Amino acid sequence: MTIEKLIYTAEEKLPQIKTLIWGLVAILGTIALLNELIIDIANFVGFRIRPFLYPLFLLLWISYWTFNKFRLPRNQKDKIGIIIAIYSENEKERQELKADFVSKLKKNLQEEGVLNFSKVIFLKNHFAYKIKNSDKPKITLKKINKKIKGHFYVWGDIRKRADGEKGEKYFINFQGYVVHKPISKNLSNNISIDFSKVLPKEINFLEQRSFKGFETSATIVHLAAKYIIGIAAFVSHDPRLALKLHNGLKDQFNKLRPLPLHLQDIRNHIPLWISDETLWIAKWYFQENKINDTKNFLQKSLKENENNYGSWLFKAIIDFLIDNDPDEALKSIGKAERYAKNTHEWRYSKAFLYFWKENYSEALKQCQKIKKLSYPTEIITLEEVRKFNLKLLSENKSKVQLYFWIGFLSYFKKDNLGDALQDFENFEKEANDKMAILKQKSTTYLQEIKQQMKIKD
Repeated sequence: MTIEKLIYTAEEKLPQIKTLIWGLVAILGTIALLNELIIDIANFVGFRIRPFLYPLFLLLWISYWTFNKFRLPRNQKDKIGIIIAIYSENEKERQELKADFVSKLKKNLQEEGVLNFSKVIFLKNHFAYKIKNSDKPKITLKKINKKIKGHFYVWGDIRKRADGEKGEKYFINFQGYVVHKPISKNLSNNISIDFSKVLPKEINFLEQRSFKGFETSATIVHLAAKYIIGIAAFVSHDPRLALKLHNGLKDQFNKLRPLPLHLQDIRNHIPLWISDETLWIAKWYFQENKINDTKNFLQKSLKENENNYGSWLFKAIIDFLIDNDPDEALKSIGKAERYAKNTHEWRYSKAFLYFWKENYSEALKQCQKIKKLSYPTEIITLEEVRKFNLKLLSENKSKVQLYFWIGFLSYFKKDNLGDALQDFENFEKEANDKMAILKQKSTTYLQEIKQQMKIKD
């Protein structure tokens, strides 16, 4: 018996019930054969050892079998766990799956350095069988993952069947499961759609081409793992890991010839994800006051996807705050406006820049549009705008028109009469003749606010 055969037996056959029974029979048979010898030893040492020794043998065997039957492998805390749980019908399929498929997957990950921060776990056959035959596989996977602590699961089965005159074929059925932090249902559905596209439900190949077939299957799983784990990392607030997995992935997909249509769609999504990932990293560098890195990653974001709405919004901030160029910032907001869908953060930035440039007629036009429109995350925008403008006012007291701007938002968008009253009063206290158009409106607003608050002049 070869070493590979022994390892297979230990890993796959040991957890079977019949192995437990055969082990118990073998121990009892051994005890029966050695009973007289053990009695002689007991008489020699003057101690009855059989009542302790025989149950100990049985207990050790049952404990060892139970350990192998029920103990799941564990992923390391600092590793991405890639779990392969593919059930095979017989020993030959199992050994080929491990030798050709899993080995190729590990090799691919090792060659590009991903194996340095990931771990591939090949689940024993009886665990794979449990998942495959579960009525609710995802619930079973969730329970299993409480022990394993993995991130990406590929599960299914492998079968060998006759295919007419062509001979026998291998059929591998794949399904996937990814672990990530809680996200919106809509985003979760989008990830599920991408998962179903990138991981084929079935791959088949002739037995005489099994080595190439297993390696190709491993390559597809390798690319699927990098793509989906990258997305899971991004939505779990780890853009650096996501970027590490997605960088160069588009070129790897292009090496698959011919590239199926569903994978072309996935390949075309990769730059969009990288653009969002580099934008997030650019914002992090900005918070750390690392301006060169901020600009470099922002440039990468726009290079990957020049239609990225969030990147143009952020570029406008950099144009204004770092480069002191409100005109360029307005151009960036124009690009953001072009790529906005059902959101209006760009309009707040546009109104602010017009206020800053003292183009009050255009600023008021934007104010009226903002007054009528709304979007789901607007409350966050309103808080950020107020904080941003108050900081500018503390640094530049000449821009008193910004008091009008935040007062307008407090009154019409937040319904915060207290803040609105204070903002408009601060504005009128410092306003000059160039701001007459604003002062005319602020006077009216103050009268309305005081009436509502029942304040007498």
